[in-house]
Amino acid sequence: MECTLEHGAHIAVTKCMKVQKKDSVLIVADNKSKDIGMAIRQKSLEITDKVRFFNLDLPAYGGRPLKSMPESLKEAITKASVTFFVAGPAEGELETLRGPFLQLCVQKARHAHMVGVDNKIMTTGMCVDYDKVAKITDRLYNLLINTREIKVTSPAGTDFTATFDSGMKWIPCSGIIDKVGEWDNLPSGEVFTAPKTFRGRLVIDGTIGDWIEVKYSGKVKYQETPLIIDVEDEMGGSFIKNIECKHADLLADFKSYVGSEPNASRVGEIGLGTNVFLKDIIDNILQDEKFPTVHIAFGDPYHEKTGATWASDYHIDLLMRKCSIWLDGRQIMDKGKYIKEIFG
Repeated sequence: MECTLEHGAHIAVTKCMKVQKKDSVLIVADNKSKDIGMAIRQKSLEITDKVRFFNLDLPAYGGRPLKSMPESLKEAITKASVTFFVAGPAEGELETLRGPFLQLCVQKARHAHMVGVDNKIMTTGMCVDYDKVAKITDRLYNLLINTREIKVTSPAGTDFTATFDSGMKWIPCSGIIDKVGEWDNLPSGEVFTAPKTFRGRLVIDGTIGDWIEVKYSGKVKYQETPLIIDVEDEMGGSFIKNIECKHADLLADFKSYVGSEPNASRVGEIGLGTNVFLKDIIDNILQDEKFPTVHIAFGDPYHEKTGATWASDYHIDLLMRKCSIWLDGRQIMDKGKYIKEIFG
């Protein structure tokens, strides 16, 4: 089948979210993602007549960024069993809208979190064989659950070591969301956790998430002006100790973000992408973090999933290109390519 917006929506609705006739579907979009939201709406309506659609950019909601979640949207969430969030990020909305939205959804629904999705993603990352993505994800998950230490390097200069607590959970994300309370980013394909300790250097030459991604998309070439971040482990966790970047505005915005509150500068996530169908990094973290390489996030460790004992209202993902990875000394990835002897 041709990879079109409609086909991507079909996979999201039928394969990933497994929408059924009994389901009540809620879709939240904005002006930029309206066509995507409507494509998901149409595919949902072919299965169930219980579908609601919200456009966050309607004047009635007061303009973006929203300072709080509209009451009508809160009510709609309580009646939904499947939810899609396809609207783009806006500065401050992680705390005021997206975080609270997600927390409400997982109480009784299956949720697809697709913040910043665009037509390119719908026709690439969504149009893949999610059964194969699930197999690779499960294989990597089974390697990681007993791993004590990961070492990661990259040609750009990334060089760090992370260790793991047996009480923390590795989370496999295969894109198949079939149980109440489950949620995933679509497109999917990754395994992640919160590290126990983390020390070393990150050279961010891939993609930067949240509203910083939107602000600098197409304006900064991270391979030419990467963020360079040094992290040290101390008694209370692993925190940023130094940040450098030749792009002054980007440096200032990133420093402001991770300085928003104490845990915003703490390493909250390490993730390995498993969507081997992706051919390029496209400067959109929603898809790029599923690319076969490594991403790190500062801020919230998704404590409700990983079991971390701390939290943050902030979470920003950072991607590094062509990573090489060793699990307890055993190499599983070489410059962005999984070792064939391990993954086939």
